[in-house]
This record gives sequence, structure tokens and C-alpha cells, in this order.
Amino acid sequence: MILVDINLLPKKEEKSFQSMMILIAAATLFLGLTTWIGLSYYVNSSTLQEKKQLLQQEKKLVEVKMQSQTTPVISASPLVEKIEYIRGKDIAAAELLQHLVALLPERGFFMKYEYKDKSTITVEAQFDTLDESSQYLYELTNSPYLTEASIEKMETTNLDEVEEGKDMSVFENILPRYSSQYKIKFNKDKLVELKGEE
Repeated sequence: MILVDINLLPKKEEKSFQSMMILIAAATLFLGLTTWIGLSYYVNSSTLQEKKQLLQQEKKLVEVKMQSQTTPVISASPLVEKIEYIRGKDIAAAELLQHLVALLPERGFFMKYEYKDKSTITVEAQFDTLDESSQYLYELTNSPYLTEASIEKMETTNLDEVEEGKDMSVFENILPRYSSQYKIKFNKDKLVELKGEE
């Protein structure tokens, strides 16, 4: 008896080994390409970030250098103002002092001489009598180089001891001294004439 093998089911096509290898190679290539693109993007983006940071740092350095170059110009302005201020204070101080001393009576002495501002000085002088103190004020007010003069304060030395009843016989030949403080205003332009008189 002969047995016949009849298979009515459709035959499965066998996948060839070659097509399987192509599929695996394509998948590997796709994965490799995707990985390479991802890594390349990551590396390029981090490099770009670094370059942006370097650019920001360089911009800051440029700004600092620009500011340091403009600083001397800014600092020169206060220096010019100070020079102008000092020139504005330039007066014939020696000539003014000589003029004030020339107006003193014979036994008058300066105790203190101080500038208050650009046109005012304070002078403290000592005299033997009240008349000499008044005479000096008169001379100051009539000086063509001074605009105004007044007595700010007047004190007497040695009178306190006499009033307290102390024995002052040792000082019989010494008169009480009168100390007067004068406030004197002057015209700076007029003082230039004092220089010319010498």
C-alpha cells in the first residue's frame, strides 16, 4: 500500500538567510546613525554653551576696559575744579598782612591772624589802652583796601587780679593789656594794588 502525503495547507515561504542579514544590517545602521546624530548634537550644544559663556566674559572684559579708559577723563574734572578753587583763593596775603601791621599803633601787637573765607579775616590784636584799640578800628575802616571792619570781642588782661584784691605791686609798671578781635572784610581785586605799591 502506498501512502501519499498530501498537504493542502499553503506552503510557508522560508525567509532567506540573506534577507534576514540585510534587515539586521539596516537596523544596526539606523541605530548607529541615530546614536551618532544624538551624540553630535549633545557635543555641539555643550560646545555652543561654552562659546556663549566665553563671549559673555569677553564682552564684560571689554566693558571693564572701556570704563577704565574713560575713568581718567572723569577724574580730571574734579582736579580742574580744585585748581580753579585754589586760584580763586590766591590773594596778596603777605601784602595784606604788612598793610594791617602798618596800621597798628606803636605798642600794638598781633596775637592771631586767621582767614575765614575768600574775603574775610579775623585778627586778634593787643594794645596798652582802649584809645589804641579804637584808633586801630578807625584806621581799618578808612583803609582803601578794606571794605569793612568791626570789633567782634574785647577783653582786658590783668584786671581780674586787681578786682580780686590780689597784690599787684610787682606789676606796677605793667599796664593792663586790651585784647580786641577784629573781623575784617577786603576786596580781593583791591589787594592787587598793594602788590603794585611795593
